[in-house]
Amino acid sequence: KANPLEFWSSDIAATKFPILQRIARKLHSIPATSAGTERLFSHSGLILTNRRQRLAPSQVDNMLLIRSARQLLLNSEKDSSTNN
Repeated sequence: KANPLEFWSSDIAATKFPILQRIARKLHSIPATSAGTERLFSHSGLILTNRRQRLAPSQVDNMLLIRSARQLLLNSEKDSSTNN
């Protein structure tokens, strides 16, 4: 089976179709759903409660970043433990 992502990441695509390669790589990086955005919005609602309305936007951004990084780390650890 052909894998379009592998093809557009290959040296052949870079050599023969450099412009199309850039376009294809941008298109392949677009999420298929808005679930990630909706999840982030939901988490921001958990952070910005009535008692925390004075948090600066940068603080909220940092808290969301830490939460996302923590979740990625936990998922990575879970994946590595199931593969061993």
